[in-house]
Amino acid sequence: MQWILDHTLDHELTSLPCDADPRWIVDWLYVLDHVDALQPVRTGDASSYDTYPRYRITPGHRLAPEDVSLRRTVHTTTVIAARRTLTSPRELPPAQVSIPGTLDLAYICFGTPLRTLAHLNVLREALLHDITEIHHRWHDEIVFQLETPATLTLLDRIPRPLQPAAARLLAHQITRLIRASPAETAWILHLCHGDLNHEPLVIPPTLAPAVRIIRAVHRQLARIGLPMPPVHIPMCTGTTAPAAGAAYYRPLTHLPDDVQVIAGLVDEHHRPESARALELAENALDRPVTAVAAACGHGRRTPADTESNAALARTLAAAPHRRFAHHRKTERTA
Repeated sequence: MQWILDHTLDHELTSLPCDADPRWIVDWLYVLDHVDALQPVRTGDASSYDTYPRYRITPGHRLAPEDVSLRRTVHTTTVIAARRTLTSPRELPPAQVSIPGTLDLAYICFGTPLRTLAHLNVLREALLHDITEIHHRWHDEIVFQLETPATLTLLDRIPRPLQPAAARLLAHQITRLIRASPAETAWILHLCHGDLNHEPLVIPPTLAPAVRIIRAVHRQLARIGLPMPPVHIPMCTGTTAPAAGAAYYRPLTHLPDDVQVIAGLVDEHHRPESARALELAENALDRPVTAVAAACGHGRRTPADTESNAALARTLAAAPHRRFAHHRKTERTA
């Protein structure tokens, strides 16, 4: 966290991340091997998408929330203690607590659709226990980042005519966790294409799938009077540069004006393309983005690449805002 502050210089941060596992939830998967209610159906070293360990319920056992807890409260205790020792000329941003989506945990743990759907409630209860305890202990010192690569991955595999209905169902898995959390909980929604070994699970041809999900989440939260969290939208991957054509970003014109966009387009190996992507994204939005970021964090970058990524993020954040299209938006389905 101090490294991040030191490399931010005079720029503001939306949050201050500090995750225990640079491989996201791989350590959690290995811990499940010691849970009596689970037995492995596949072992692996998690070096690829096909070598994740997978589990099923042990005959005669019932899975409980404490069996699958991420133990985020324990980690956050350490993070907050460290945060209070940091030095910065600016007010510290809240600590960012990573919360994988319920669907993501279930799918990665169980693999098959039937097992995944059968255990969503248990995994959601486990997440809510951590969220509630962390929120009550540290309030505005933390912000939760809800991370869900499964959302865009699953939507990409669904035939286009069925995608609007699928987007509503996938959005419901996101909003259900937010709705069940304490009312004042602060959130960031992090959409992702997957980034294991910097390899994406999907590479959509446009931002339309992400926009579908965001619009569905926005509608569902607005219906019950909850604010829309800032949304990280991946605009490149670990293997591809940000798109250079305006058509890729055009779906952003369909986003509601109150959606704060964190543009995941900072790619240290494609600096001109990253700058061009920011211009195209802001022109499509007809407004500046709220923040810029890497497509999927720094956990799988070398220290040198991470420093280069941070430097490019500073450059892009400081650049004068581009000219916008200044068009009148019409409400259409993305």
